[in-house]
Amino acid sequence: MEYKEDLYQKAQSRLTEYLEIRRKRKTPERYEVLKVVCQMKDIFTIDQLAEQMQEAAPFCVSRSTLFNTLEMFAEAKLVIKHNLGRAGLYECNVEPQARACLVCEYCGMVRRLDKIEVIEYLSGIKARLFSVRQPVLYLHGTCRKCAMLIIRANRKKKTS
Repeated sequence: MEYKEDLYQKAQSRLTEYLEIRRKRKTPERYEVLKVVCQMKDIFTIDQLAEQMQEAAPFCVSRSTLFNTLEMFAEAKLVIKHNLGRAGLYECNVEPQARACLVCEYCGMVRRLDKIEVIEYLSGIKARLFSVRQPVLYLHGTCRKCAMLIIRANRKKKTS
């Protein structure tokens, strides 16, 4: 897993500032979770983070600690919490940027869309009487895998 030192340093200083302002404890677990979050390349679930924590962290962190820590990180604007479907999905947000996400309505898969034109368009959006800090666009539809399953199911119904 790629380690992004400069990203982690920014995140660490922002977390320290956040914890000091709110008079919360600076625990090693919080900083270790932050380090692993900064290493995550894409959108992730708590299960995926727990898996990475087991591989990377020198100590065990419970799922409830991960959940509470990610909620705090979302409040501190260190992660984005995508509320799509049944489970919360998270993404590192230390350096805010425009995002476009593809969301499959059947399997729940969420993937970032990396079309430069879309990202540039989102970055340029201005709204009257509203300051856009970070534009995020969700495109709902059907992924290729689910589309093929639907086509097969429809063919099977017609032949029956």
